[in-house]
Amino acid sequence: MFGDRISKARKAVKKRPYDVEAYYELAEAYKEKSMLAEAVAEYKKALTLNFTHTESRRGLAAVYIQLGMLDEAIIEYKKIVGINPHAKEAYYHLGLLYRQKGQLEEAVHTLKKAIQVNPYHAQAHYSLAEVYQKRGMNAEATVEYEKARVLGLDITGAAVTAEKGGPPPKTTVSTPAKVAGSPPAVVAKERTEEADKLSKLSKELETKSRQVEELKILTEKQAKEMEKLRSLLVSREQENTKLKQTNKPAEADKLNKELEAKSRQVEELKVLTEKQAKEMERLNSLLASKEHENAQLKSAIKPEEADKQSRELEVKSRQVGELKALLEKQDKEMAKFRSLLIAKEQENSQLKLTIKRKDVEIAELRSRSAPKPG
Repeated sequence: MFGDRISKARKAVKKRPYDVEAYYELAEAYKEKSMLAEAVAEYKKALTLNFTHTESRRGLAAVYIQLGMLDEAIIEYKKIVGINPHAKEAYYHLGLLYRQKGQLEEAVHTLKKAIQVNPYHAQAHYSLAEVYQKRGMNAEATVEYEKARVLGLDITGAAVTAEKGGPPPKTTVSTPAKVAGSPPAVVAKERTEEADKLSKLSKELETKSRQVEELKILTEKQAKEMEKLRSLLVSREQENTKLKQTNKPAEADKLNKELEAKSRQVEELKVLTEKQAKEMERLNSLLASKEHENAQLKSAIKPEEADKQSRELEVKSRQVGELKALLEKQDKEMAKFRSLLIAKEQENSQLKLTIKRKDVEIAELRSRSAPKPG
């Protein structure tokens, strides 16, 4: 099975030598079979093609950790958060690496950053509590242990242990306790509406992901179209040279028509890209509206019912936060593709200018070859 995956990935790399995903898949196949040196090489090839490919950088960091190369893993996670300041898991793993190396001050700073990005990251709160306890900051450790407990970690005795200065207890993930008794009808309705809104938000995220993939395909198509234009320009220059020698205006007209057809195709790609950009703006606006409605739902719960519903609302809010982070990641990918499209359009403009100069030369040849009156 492993061999089949590696074999398929190798074939994909040969078939698509400039595809980042092909190298990433090959690296993952090597890592799965514990061929770590080969995995490192393929991850690096993927990153050479795309410096911002977060999945490859995360995979490379994981392999470095398996190899005991903690400093190199730290460098990769730093690059990830430099590319995406909202990468909460990267901050969390970076904090764990600092703790493992005994760099407790850096561990505190990085774990706080992970919590800042996602306040509902229970493991980050717990790890921060452990670091505080190692530094003798037992009061701060107790606070973080309690936050981790509220968020669903079973840390019975953690606060007491922290106050006594003993070793941190073992943790297991637990499900928040259900509220005794039946909630009021109004609150039940609000929870149902909240679940519906989260479901709609998830569907919107899936739609947005599909749009990003479509934009990737459009970008690849435009890149191929640019290659065709370059080939056309080379062919045009060769035909232009022949025209200078043979004076064949009919062939020049044929080449002009081909160029016009290619230009129209590029313009159609540009229109499609602009539609995608407008749709992305509409989705972002809808997400902001959903978050506002979510905040209103939270504030509408009666004070005496707030304690009973707080855990459920925190879970829902955490899901909204995670979806928002994913949408922000998609926005950055869209911005990257827009920049790429702009670059392609600029190249296209340069090609058009060059071809227009060739048109002038052809027109001059026609003028010279036309029969003179009288």
